[in-house]
Amino acid sequence: MGILAIGIWFLLGQIPLEGIPYLVHVREWMGSWFDWLSSSFFAGLVGVLTFLLFPGVVSLTLGVFFDEIVSSVEAKHYPELAPRRHQHFREVTVSTLRFACIILVFNIVALPFYILLIFFPPMNLILFYIVNGYLTGREYFELVSLLRREPDEVAMLRKCNRGRVQVAGMLIVFLMTIPLVNLLAPVIATAFMVHLCNSPKLNGQIKL
Repeated sequence: MGILAIGIWFLLGQIPLEGIPYLVHVREWMGSWFDWLSSSFFAGLVGVLTFLLFPGVVSLTLGVFFDEIVSSVEAKHYPELAPRRHQHFREVTVSTLRFACIILVFNIVALPFYILLIFFPPMNLILFYIVNGYLTGREYFELVSLLRREPDEVAMLRKCNRGRVQVAGMLIVFLMTIPLVNLLAPVIATAFMVHLCNSPKLNGQIKL
């Protein structure tokens, strides 16, 4: 999260103040107060963007370790499972990148609502966890389920278990916002979804 914050700080720092309409006039009018307020606003904006974008950035690391995590969990807890549906590394990586981009875009679109709801705490956090919980839960559920099921089957299962997937996604996002714990969040999330996708209740909903 610290690296992401530094990156956002650097990118925002490249925006010239002169290019923002009327800002120069406001700066002249406010004098020294402008520097203090702008610094506070800048630091707050970096913090908010870091918090909002972190789940999507963490998801980018999933493709690197995904297959190894799933294999380890299945070997230990589900050795009786049939061979998995073959997926190339490119397929997993592209899918992970797609979901990460969706999370980033959704949060950028929702940013004005997050800012507006700052005045109605904790509604901004509730919105954050609902939006990212849905997206993240769907991402992990589909990535794990597609290892053994066809896309149509996965879509049906996700709809039948939308509540469980939503709650699971919100828990995953919550872990991603806890310092140090967020480093292991992709591992924990993937292992959790392997158990969910292989639960007797879920498997009993369709004829495999």
